[in-house]
Amino acid sequence: MLIYILLYFTFYFTLGASMLYLSQFFETIHISGGQSGMIFAIGSFLAMAFQPILGYINDKTKKSKEILIIITGIIFITLLLMNHINSFIGILILYSFYVIAVFCEMPLMDTVSLSTEYAFGKIRLWGSIGFAVGALVSGKFIELFGTSSFLYLGAIASIVTGIVIIKIPVKINNLHENDGKVDLKKLLTNKRYIIFVIVSMLFLGTNNGHNSYFAVYFKEIGGSMALLGTIVFLMTLSEVPFIGISPKLINKKGVEFVVTLAVLCMTVRWGVYFLFSKPSVIAGTFLFQGASVGLFFAGANLYIRNIVEKNTLGTAITIFMAAGSLGGMFVQYISGVIIEQYGAVYIYGFFSILVFTALVLMFLEKKLKN
Repeated sequence: MLIYILLYFTFYFTLGASMLYLSQFFETIHISGGQSGMIFAIGSFLAMAFQPILGYINDKTKKSKEILIIITGIIFITLLLMNHINSFIGILILYSFYVIAVFCEMPLMDTVSLSTEYAFGKIRLWGSIGFAVGALVSGKFIELFGTSSFLYLGAIASIVTGIVIIKIPVKINNLHENDGKVDLKKLLTNKRYIIFVIVSMLFLGTNNGHNSYFAVYFKEIGGSMALLGTIVFLMTLSEVPFIGISPKLINKKGVEFVVTLAVLCMTVRWGVYFLFSKPSVIAGTFLFQGASVGLFFAGANLYIRNIVEKNTLGTAITIFMAAGSLGGMFVQYISGVIIEQYGAVYIYGFFSILVFTALVLMFLEKKLKN
């Protein structure tokens, strides 16, 4: 089990050390807010497009380990080269390869981990911890060694991830191959599921937008990069206890209640970011990330399992994840334009409106159920 824990810790350490600081890095190399929005949006679109393609290649070849190594190598190369290319087109190409690799590696890692006899939740927790530690260490690196130093830290961490992957005994679980033909038409006419896909676009879209622009926002309201790293560390670490208590909460109140509570917490969170934009206030709201993101990811797959047919579950979850990427593409582009025209604070007003809409949809879904 230790080798899988190391896989999640090192991979998500790489993300925490790199992804959160890219928007601030783009500013230092004179890429405008509109251009940043275009970079993030195109990257999200390509990631959404490549996820099912890579899943198909993996299923056909059964070469999960080799694919993971190649993807991790792409992450290493893009982070290393990004420090030496300052043009908009160059950064667009490198970021696109980076985000495709990152968002394709996530589900493939989950597939490998789920093929073992170990409890997936206990392994996945170390991903949140790794992300938190990576963000904290990267913030300190930037303070000590300069704006672009986080790219080298992320590249080094990706090398460690590759070494861990080499040591993993990969076994592909084929238990679900005979679940029956996927009835895509029936899935896409399931009103409760379609509503939840839209909720995913709004919820995960704003979360992706936040991950892309939080560094710019925090700097704009007077926060330091070292403090940013500490806050992100606390925010990400706060997901762990909420993921831990989610099974009891789901058993007591139901998975629909837990998901709705997560959306409500996210609505309040973005409202606070917009209305009370001070570093001390933002630092004090770190638990809202655990309550929103932690509970949402703990309940989303279970919620989908409850509202779709068993033989469409895999397809349903893939569409759900792709919807989040599509929402991220839209939110990241619009947010870049908002930053360029009005400032980073206003993107959280935009986020608040989107997630409040998701909250309304969750109550509408409850009426459909009743």
